Amino acid sequence: MSEPAQKSFPTSARVVIVGGGVMGCGVAYHLAHEGWTDIVLLEKAELTSGSTWHAAGQITHSTSSFALGKCVDYNIGLYSGALEAETGQSVTWYGCGSFRLAYSEDEMDWLRHTLSVGRTLGFNIELVGPERVAELHPFYNLEGVIGALNTPDDGHVDPSGITQALATGARQLGARIIRRCRATDIKQLDSGEWKVFTEQGDITCEHVVNAGGT
Repeated sequence: MSEPAQKSFPTSARVVIVGGGVMGCGVAYHLAHEGWTDIVLLEKAELTSGSTWHAAGQITHSTSSFALGKCVDYNIGLYSGALEAETGQSVTWYGCGSFRLAYSEDEMDWLRHTLSVGRTLGFNIELVGPERVAELHPFYNLEGVIGALNTPDDGHVDPSGITQALATGARQLGARIIRRCRATDIKQLDSGEWKVFTEQGDITCEHVVNAGGT
């Protein structure tokens, strides 16, 4: 269903976001929390109907990057309770934990490196042997496994649920989301502003975010 008729199509905004997947809705949600509420998000079809719909939704603390680890830890906190509490929209978080398995000493070295990053960030993370994997995951074929990284606070979510919750949170803070409205062109004006051409009208804005998917 398109934008209600009683709401006139916006002709200006501070930010126009093109794409209504998890990235576009996530940008709208976080910009709105920073006080940038004059936001218009355009989605050519329905929210999450593109590459977000195909995502597995797995989120793990197992990362060898300090910066990415900070992001992941924030995401898990948001998805495992904070976002649903704020918006009332379920994100279907399931905290099942996960393993990263090693079949060689080179892979064990990589797990040790990842372990050091996780411990620095204060994650619940440990390096375990095959016997611990068998205890926690009795159906796993452990032939050739010499060790594993156990991250029990990991989980997975429905990406569509997350996107809808982020969209709800953005709307609650004043952002506007227009579905079934394709962006057809983007041009920079002499003033430095941008004009986004759409099937329903044109929008002049300070910033454009291309979140059109993969």
